[in-house]
Amino acid sequence: MPKLTRERWAQLAITTQFLIVIRTLGEFFRLKYVLGASFSTEAATPYISGASLAACSCWAGVTLFFFRRYSLSIWIAGVTVVALLVYKVAVIGW
Repeated sequence: MPKLTRERWAQLAITTQFLIVIRTLGEFFRLKYVLGASFSTEAATPYISGASLAACSCWAGVTLFFFRRYSLSIWIAGVTVVALLVYKVAVIGW
């Protein structure tokens, strides 16, 4: 089995961030389906804010990757995951 380099870890981290963005935006459509006619922008705001945070972090990770700052790209992904978990518990609820 080949050794995972920092570059490969950074690629995996960026992929994880992208999947987080997709998953978070998917919650918007899930809410729209579940709530039906009672769906409002107010109900979706926490999810859109989380998706914005994830998207900005993904952008930062990709930018750092292109400048070959692989370790920083990995750290951005880790911090993003922790920040979004804290955000979910604090704002949206468990």
